[in-house]
Amino acid sequence: MSARGALAAAIALVALVALGGCRAGDDAAAFTIRAGAALRPAPAPPPLAAPAVRALHLADFGDRTRQQAAVAVAHRRAPFDLALFPGDNLYDCGPDARLPGAASCVFAPDGNAVAPGFAPPADRTFARHEEPLAPLAAAPHPAQVWLALGNHDVAPCGGGASIQRLKACLEVAHASPTWAMPGRHYVVDEGPARFVFVDSNLLGGDYGGFSFDDEVAFVARAAAGCGERLCFVVGHQPPALAGTHRDEPRQALQAARTARLLAAGRGRIRAWLGGHDHDLQHLRTAEGLDVLVSGNGARARPGERFEVASPGASLLFASGRWGYGVLEVGSDGWRYRFEGGDGAPLYCCAATRTGPCEPVSCAAAPRPPSGP
Repeated sequence: MSARGALAAAIALVALVALGGCRAGDDAAAFTIRAGAALRPAPAPPPLAAPAVRALHLADFGDRTRQQAAVAVAHRRAPFDLALFPGDNLYDCGPDARLPGAASCVFAPDGNAVAPGFAPPADRTFARHEEPLAPLAAAPHPAQVWLALGNHDVAPCGGGASIQRLKACLEVAHASPTWAMPGRHYVVDEGPARFVFVDSNLLGGDYGGFSFDDEVAFVARAAAGCGERLCFVVGHQPPALAGTHRDEPRQALQAARTARLLAAGRGRIRAWLGGHDHDLQHLRTAEGLDVLVSGNGARARPGERFEVASPGASLLFASGRWGYGVLEVGSDGWRYRFEGGDGAPLYCCAATRTGPCEPVSCAAAPRPPSGP
């Protein structure tokens, strides 16, 4: 049987297809598949060694929906240390570049951070993303909220290609307790983890006068700190997909640039945390990189069927369910799980410091006895 035939058989065996008559927003029967090792997950591993960091992963969040409210509930249920939002933060067209004073936003000579002295105009567009996240910044367990640029964040929307640089500048310049983007690319170190935020819009081609060579050089510098820490790339457009955008990674320019960016990581990148497809996916590239897509932040695509992944990639799990990703990183490895809006686990995987994230049972492993 061909690889495609095997995947089709797995889909036929385990897919749950949404039935007619479901209420709007009821996704209990949303299309979900498991393939390969995910059909026979290993027992849940023991808890991670301390110190450990817990991060929310959720892209494509920039529109008001039921899913946005579920994020605040998830934080109250089990607080996050960080919240990672890899792009498409403001649908459909990014910040409002027409506001008085907006055009004064310019980048510093490095083309990454905003030049000093700029005060962003008040832009209610940002409320779309920030207001549902207010509980994440509240005491007693405020989470750090970090963002990356997505394609909608810099979309021209009739304004011409020249406006893309300005929109990127306005998103970098904006700052609040629920919005931090100190540059188009930057690094966040937290406990045993390093998060390398990239401007993945450059994978599909140059825009705004930004240099892809600078992006590659940045990743190379960031990877130098990935010896003691486990490193994760946070970027909107991932190197493999199985949904609507699955053909993009196979385009010659994007494939070549993605390979070059990952090569700059010198094999030290443990996983790519992305979005772009509006669903939940765990894929693995031919090179063994785990790709985790958590793009069901606001706009679901219930028609996704995930029959074919990007060339060379294997699909382990995919679902159209409402949900989000939870990454936990310890000194001895890392764990990842997709949760539904009610907090119920949908899929889990676990990795050591050097191996891939293999599917495991989401049931908690028993703790060893604490004494005689």
